[in-house]
Amino acid sequence: MEKYDVIIIGAGITGLSSAYHLKEENRDLRMAIVERMPTYAQGNTGKSDAAFRDIFTSEMNYKLSSSSIAFYKHVQNDLGYDLGMHFNGYLFLMDEKDLSSEKIERARRRTETEILTRDDIRNLGIEVSPSKEAREIMNLREIGGGLLGKNCGILEPQNIASYYAGELERMGVDFYYSNPVLRLNLDPVKRIDYPGEPFIWQDKIIGSIETKNGRMQADQYILAADVWVNGLLDPIGIDSHIRPKKRQVFQVTGDEIKSMVKRDYRGREGVFPFTILPGPRIVMRPEPGSGSFWISYNDDIGRDFSLEEDPQPEMEFYLKNELMVLREYIRAFNSSRVTGAWAGYYSENTIDGTYYIFREMNLIIATGSSGSGIMKGDAAGRIVSALTMGRERARLFNGDEIPVEYLGVRNRNVEKEELVI
Repeated sequence: MEKYDVIIIGAGITGLSSAYHLKEENRDLRMAIVERMPTYAQGNTGKSDAAFRDIFTSEMNYKLSSSSIAFYKHVQNDLGYDLGMHFNGYLFLMDEKDLSSEKIERARRRTETEILTRDDIRNLGIEVSPSKEAREIMNLREIGGGLLGKNCGILEPQNIASYYAGELERMGVDFYYSNPVLRLNLDPVKRIDYPGEPFIWQDKIIGSIETKNGRMQADQYILAADVWVNGLLDPIGIDSHIRPKKRQVFQVTGDEIKSMVKRDYRGREGVFPFTILPGPRIVMRPEPGSGSFWISYNDDIGRDFSLEEDPQPEMEFYLKNELMVLREYIRAFNSSRVTGAWAGYYSENTIDGTYYIFREMNLIIATGSSGSGIMKGDAAGRIVSALTMGRERARLFNGDEIPVEYLGVRNRNVEKEELVI
């Protein structure tokens, strides 16, 4: 049976970042990453919108994201590893009431922003006043202006995952791909070799994990398997505090869209901002390589919490929901076509929408990124590393320190985010 100091379950952004920072600080640790897919970042990381922002109302969200962005920028600019990182901005389109609200003022105090006028938005090819009929029937809102976050943008999810994985291989971490974990084996700390143990009066640990290719053992385990954590935790009675929520992305292009994608927020040659419509909050993520927008919407009411092994995009959802709204705001979608689509899951923390990172026995659970895995992933990995090593505080890349218990369960201290998508 393979024996390690630490085994990480999951090779998505959270597992890779956690392993990287743990190994970087503790080169003597014998570590392994176990992944059910044939390689890294093939689950929800690879299906992500792959965008980043540091414009939040919650201080915790701001700290996690701004530090992660700073690290990714360091990797691309200082280390010369291309992450496909573009600071094209996040553009929240809003009505005048929202734009002048106190929550927006709070968010603007923390990071660099700019307010775009209605004329600025028209120049981007966006209608600020949907038809009266559309406003009444579809509950659409007039656009009073736009909040542009400047330390925000897009990157390539495979590239940042590739950076972490390459560094881990260089440092000697073992990878076990195509090896799903079937079970966490609960054992007594002090075995008496009596049938039926562990008993209620025995202290317990995760003694080993059962995988498709056999049993593996470690002193500590890090469970970073995103929405799949419940399948491993439920049988041993540990609550992950997350639910799976299906999310879909539709790649849409056309001659007019190709032209839009290549303009920045000032109409110059560049990359169109990552844009959020005022309501419904449909997301338009520019993809400059293909001259397309990736369209998504976080539907909550009406979208169940089921988990499928291979979720499929629903074309009717795009045609009857998203496209109907997009056409009212952006004429370019009248001559558009869908060239690709995929679906994945958010590991939804339904309370405050931020990572849960906590310990049970010798098991660290890191999940609940709620769609923010990439933009907060580096900071999350540093917190997991600190918790694994028994430290009370985690030091982030930009020097901020966070008590690890603040992202836990018992002493959690996270404000509810008000600037949600």
